[in-house]
Amino acid sequence: MPVVLLDTEALSVLASPRERGASARRAQAILQAAALRNAPVRTSAAVLVEACRGQARDAAVARILNQGVDVLPVDRGTARVASRLLNEAILDSCSAIDAIVVATAIRLGGALIVTSDPDDLSTLAMDHPDVEIQPL
Repeated sequence: MPVVLLDTEALSVLASPRERGASARRAQAILQAAALRNAPVRTSAAVLVEACRGQARDAAVARILNQGVDVLPVDRGTARVASRLLNEAILDSCSAIDAIVVATAIRLGGALIVTSDPDDLSTLAMDHPDVEIQPL
């Protein structure tokens, strides 16, 4: 199993499992499989912009992050790749964080992106076979 990369929705599902039912169970199963295979689980710092929205929510997100999810910074190279992806997919800046997540996966040499929103991510990753989109 490659690096597992959580997008905003995956992190939110894990942070609020009671509200998300089957999606939360699927996300937890992916994390358990990653742990069994010693696959790293990561997310982008940009994801936290969308995922953290207040004290109670922030605490739930922090709980997930503290379970071994590495938060990767967004550097200039990742930003440039994300910008190129948006341009090639003819998407506007509303998809910027999705593009950053896909760009992060590309810069890692590939990843399994876990998401509840596979459409835009699949569009952004379509020319990158090492980036796999796993819908919840």
